[in-house]
Formats: sequence, C-alpha cells, structure tokens
Amino acid sequence: MPLDKIHLPIVCSVRRRASGFGLLQVLLLIAVMAGLATIGYLQWRERSAVDSSRQERQVLAQADRAIIAFATVMRRLPCPDVDRDDTEDCGAADQKGWLPSATLRLAGADPRVDVGQLRYLVQRQGGAYDLTVLSDSWQPLEYDDTHTTFFAGRGSGYPTDIMTLTDLCQRLDTGRATPLGPTMARVNAVPVRTTAYALAHPGDNDADGDGDLFDGANSNAAANANLMEDPIRRPVLARYNDVVLERSYASLLSAFHCHPLIDSINTVALGHDVAAAVESMQSDNIAEAKRAVAFNALDAAMTALDIALTIAEGASDAGNAAVDWAICAASLGLAVNACAAAPQHTAAVALAGGVVYANGVAAGLFATAAVIAGTALKYADAGAAPDQVCPPLDPSLNNRMLAAAQQEVTDANNELAKVNQDIADKQAELAAANIARTDAVNYLWSVVRNGNSSSQIDQYVVNLLQAAATWGSTSYTKDQTNSKVQQLQNEVDWLQAEVNKYNNMLSDPQGATATLNSEIAVLNAQIAAATDPTVKKNLQDQLDGKKAELALVGNTAGLTAVRDKAATQLSAAQIELSNAIDARNTANTAFTAAQTAYQQAYGNLIGAGRYNFYDSNGNSTGVGCTSGCAVGDVNVSGALNAALGDLFGGVPWMPSIAPSVDAKYLKPFKIQKELDALAQRKTAAEDRVTNANARLAEVQQRINNPAACNVPGSSVVPMTPAQAENILIEVDRKGGTR
Repeated sequence: MPLDKIHLPIVCSVRRRASGFGLLQVLLLIAVMAGLATIGYLQWRERSAVDSSRQERQVLAQADRAIIAFATVMRRLPCPDVDRDDTEDCGAADQKGWLPSATLRLAGADPRVDVGQLRYLVQRQGGAYDLTVLSDSWQPLEYDDTHTTFFAGRGSGYPTDIMTLTDLCQRLDTGRATPLGPTMARVNAVPVRTTAYALAHPGDNDADGDGDLFDGANSNAAANANLMEDPIRRPVLARYNDVVLERSYASLLSAFHCHPLIDSINTVALGHDVAAAVESMQSDNIAEAKRAVAFNALDAAMTALDIALTIAEGASDAGNAAVDWAICAASLGLAVNACAAAPQHTAAVALAGGVVYANGVAAGLFATAAVIAGTALKYADAGAAPDQVCPPLDPSLNNRMLAAAQQEVTDANNELAKVNQDIADKQAELAAANIARTDAVNYLWSVVRNGNSSSQIDQYVVNLLQAAATWGSTSYTKDQTNSKVQQLQNEVDWLQAEVNKYNNMLSDPQGATATLNSEIAVLNAQIAAATDPTVKKNLQDQLDGKKAELALVGNTAGLTAVRDKAATQLSAAQIELSNAIDARNTANTAFTAAQTAYQQAYGNLIGAGRYNFYDSNGNSTGVGCTSGCAVGDVNVSGALNAALGDLFGGVPWMPSIAPSVDAKYLKPFKIQKELDALAQRKTAAEDRVTNANARLAEVQQRINNPAACNVPGSSVVPMTPAQAENILIEVDRKGGTR
C-alpha cells in the first residue's frame, strides 16, 4: 500500500480537531462580549433612571419656587389649569388639574416646565380656607375694654380693602385648624391628611398601565379629584414611578414668614390702642388714674399685711404641728388628742405656705400696677401732685402689721414658758413614778422569796421583768411606726391631691376660676354664720387658701412652680412612706415576738408550782408554791397575783396577756417618752420665739424705712389716636414692618 494512502486518515483527523477548537473560542468570545454588553446596558439604564429621577425632582422644585413667587406677588395661590391651555381656570370648581405655567409666567414666575408635564392639586373647597381667593381675610387686633387680652378683628371703622400677604396667611392658619373633610385637598397617606397644594411628575411612562401617564391617586380619575399620592410612596413591582412634592399649611406659613409679619403689624396696632388709652386718660379719666394709683398702692399694702399675718399664723401652726407630731410619736396610747390635732396643724402650715406664695405674687402685681398707673398719670397730667402719683400709706396699716408681729412675739414667749412648766411638772411626775415602780418591784420580790434571801424561781422574776421592758420598748416602736405610716399616708394623699389640683388649674384655668369662686362664696356664707371662734378661724384659713389659689389662676409660671414643688414633695413623701411601711412591718414582727416572750415569762412565773426558799448561804429554808401545794408549803399564789396586777395592771387589765403602759412598771417609761416629746416641743417653741423676733424686726424695719416711690418720666403730649391709626393703616397696606 502506498505511503500517502496510509497517512491520509491521520492527517484529516488532525485537521478536524484543529478546526473544532477554533469555533469554541469564537463562541466563548461572543458570550463574553454579550455579557459585557448586558452589564453595560444595565449600568446605563440605572444611571439613566437616577438622572431621570433627579431631573424630575428638579422640575418639581422649580415649579414649587414659581408657585411661592406667584403667591408672594398675587397674595393667593394659582388655580389649576383644567382645559390644558396653560392658564389657570378659577371659574371652575376643580381642585386638581395641570400646572398653569403661562399664568405663573404672567405673574413674573417661571416654572420652566410645560403645562402637560406636571399635575397640580390646590386647596380651594372652602370659603375661609380657599387658598386661591384674594380677599380681606385678616385685620389687626384691637384691645377691648371688657376683656384682658387682644381678641377679635376691628369693627367697620377699619378699612376692609387692605389685601396683602397677611390675608393669605389667615387662610392658611384657618385651613390648618380645619378638620379633614371629604372635599378638601388631601394626600393619600396613612392617615390621610390635608394639604395646601401638591405637584406630581408622571415619570417617563404609564407604569400602572391604566392609560393615564400619572399613576395611582395622581391620575385624573373621578375618585381622585381631590387626592394626590403621598410623596414618600416608592415604586412597587414597577407599577408606580411618579414623583410628588407636597406643601403643608405649616410649611407655607413658615415660607411666607406669616407669624413675624402679623406680629409686626399687631405691634403697631398696640401702639394705636396705647395712644387711644393715653388720650382718654388725659382728657377724661385723670381722676380714674389717681384712684388707680391709690387703690393699687392700698392693695399692695393690704397684701403685705396679709403676708405678715399669715407668716405669724404659719409660724404658730408650724410650732404646734411639731409639738403634736412629737407627742403623737411618743405613742403607747397616750396621745390621742395630739395625734388628732397634728394633721390639722400640718394642713394649716401647708395652707399658710400657699397663701404666702400667692400673696407674694399678688403684692408684686399690685405694686407694679401702682407704678404703671402713676407713670401714666404723670405722663398725662403735668400738674399731678407727688402725693397723687405716690400716695402715702395709711399709718393704721403699719400699726396693724406691727401689732400682729408684736402679738406673735408675746404668744411665742408664752408658749415657751408653758413648755418649760410642762417639762418641770412632767419631771416631778417621773420621779414619783420611779419610786412607785421600785416599791412595786420590791414587793414582788418579797412575795416570791417570802422574806428569804433568794428562791428557786428568782430567774423567772428576772425574765418577766426583762420581757415586760422589751414589750414596752417594742410596743412604743410599733405604735410609733404605725403612727408614722398613717402620717405619711395622709401627707402623700394630700400632696397627690395638691398636684392634681394644680394640674387641673393649669389645664383648665376657666373651670378652676369658676370652681374657686363657687367655693369662696360658700366659705363666705359659712364664715358669716359661724359663732365658734375656732370654727370661724378654720373657715377663714380655708378662705385665704382659696383666694391665694384664685390669685394664681392664669399665672402659668407660678402654678407650675407650685405644682413642681408639690410633685417633688410627693415623690419624697412616697419614698418615706415606703421606708416607713418597711419599718412598721419590722416593728410589728418584733412586737409580736416580745408579746409572746412576755406571755411565756408570765406563765412560767405563775405556773412555777412548788419551789425552794434559800438563805444567804444558799441553804433551803422552806418550800413555796404557786400551784400543786403540799402540806407545809407557803402558798404565794394570791399575793403573787396581787403583786403582778399592781406592777403590770390589774382588773380589768389582763397582765397575763400584756402589761399596761399606765401600770407602775411601764409608767416611768411612758412618762420619759412624754418628756422626750416635750423636749421637741421646747425646741419648736424656741424656734418660734426666734422667728417671731425676726419678723418683728422686719416689720419695724419696713415701717422705719418705707420703699421710695420713684415714678420715672415727665409730662408729654401724646400722639393722637388718629395719627396712630394712620400709621397702622400704612404699615398694614405695605405688608407689615421688616
């Protein structure tokens, strides 16, 4: 076979393999190039979407600025274009349409968009808050002599043809306060909210495929006539690609600087009111000004007197409260009257504090009013005499203040003397009680030992005496802690009521005023009918407290300060109460254990049975018995019961259950606690004397050095009301002051 014939198949096979490998490379290259092209396309598409979104928002921002510029010039918002002729259609009632770009340009604003590109929704379904209407909606405020604040618009005497940006501000403020209604322009948020106006850009296609370039609530469907989508809505499954810009009422009020603008005009209006008041005072009411000075000065002096009297009474009540709580704390059942009186004095102290604070505020107001009236009088009447501008105080008021302060000094010294005498009497009582207890204890020993040196049950006597002493100590602690818990619970309840009361006064001053006036009327009637001096005094204290609270109504700073102080005290009292409850529980547990120990010790002694007597050498001299006696035993049961009854309390007291605090063994302990309470009372009385002397010195200093009356300024010729009103009208026409 020829050689070429033999090798030919091999050569063909190699060629076929080489040709197949080149085709694979080409296919791979094509696949890579296609992938790169796809990635490039996707990146281009993403950049295009971002650029498109940025351009859409820029278009909306430009249109928004054009609307703001239009409103600044025209003092209203443009109506929507409903027939797509580039101009607004205010004759139609539609709230939603197209942005009227030609109208905006005619007003000097250029939105730089075509009319067919942006949808426009504006609030115009309502007379008072129709933002596309230009009318005299706002007028400067006027002071009314029958009220205490600026209130409604001026009457027919003020021009009604002044239409500026303040009128649009008034409509915005009215719309902001108007509840959402079915015909109001609103945004499809959760919950739905009203809007001043909104703009929508449709994106680059009809994403939801409904035939309207605008998607969702932005479309022109009848159900969406007053609705636009929420600006925060984002595309979902490529069914929405619109961009919305919304302007709220608050946003426009800020954009137009409405509040500073209105305040600037009202400031000028206040000047007109001042001019009118000064002219009226100068021409007709100079005598009224003189009376105002006198009455306000008198009120300030009377308030100062009230404060002086209240401080004196408060010091007395504070001293009494300290005494009552101290005696009540001595407890062991000895201070029923003191425990009953303590809360009354404590309430009186708190009341006095409220009266002092409120009257202090009132005094400042009266004094300020006197200076204002005096200044006005001096400005209005050059011939006003010094004693008319600054009338002297009635000397009798000074005398009353001085007499009240001197009486408190006398009462405080009398109280201190009485406490010292009570302490001396109580010390004598303690000495006698100690002698009686010693005698009773010695008698008990003589009964148990039957005249011998000792007995087999001496330890039972020692144990009983120790158990009785422990019972007395734990009983005192138990009653003291129980009393403390009750005191603090009363304080917490009272402070909580105070906090609630002041919160109500802050939230509803009108209601608080009506309630207080009603309560004051009732108290006045009760005081007039009362004949008992103590009852009348308590009613008068309540009346002073109600008047003090009435003076605070409307004084937000004062009420807040009082409320915050009461809240702080309430928090501290609640912590104290919690701690007191823990202490009471511990004391009750200790008392229960002490009572059990006492009863056990008492039973051991009474039930000792037969026992031996011993002489001084420890020799048995005989047998005694409390029960189970044998022939020849000394039966001490009768004498023992009598001795124990004398020492710890007899019939109807049950000494086997608990010792009596009035029996001989615990009586010195009780009296010592009363002495401890009297020592606290003496400290309170000494503080009262110190404070009374200080108050007397202050009153004397006030009388000797009365405050100077410095009314500044001199007589002037005031601006007439007509001049002031002309200035106001011009300021209003020019759109306020800048």
